[in-house]
Amino acid sequence: MIKESDWKRFSRLKETALERYCERALANCQATMEQEDRSHHERFLDLYQQLNEANERLAFIFDGHARSKALYQFTCMRREGLIEDAELEAFTTEFVEQTRPQGP
Repeated sequence: MIKESDWKRFSRLKETALERYCERALANCQATMEQEDRSHHERFLDLYQQLNEANERLAFIFDGHARSKALYQFTCMRREGLIEDAELEAFTTEFVEQTRPQGP
């Protein structure tokens, strides 16, 4: 179980991370739509696939809001680059260490 202070910070930062995720996904969609060397149909199919994949990833990272999921979700957010280093300073050292992404 995580400390109350970390839980409160996580709850606030989760919304910010979600906005960052959506901003990135929409930018990728915009880039796809602007590929004028591809047909409208090709772009449509790519966009459809991108949105489905982004939605699945969004659900994987953000669905459910419970203390029991906070460590896992925050680790995923960090792995995706949705949390800035300066934002980690507000959390306890224990929380930061427990949510450090492992491997590549």
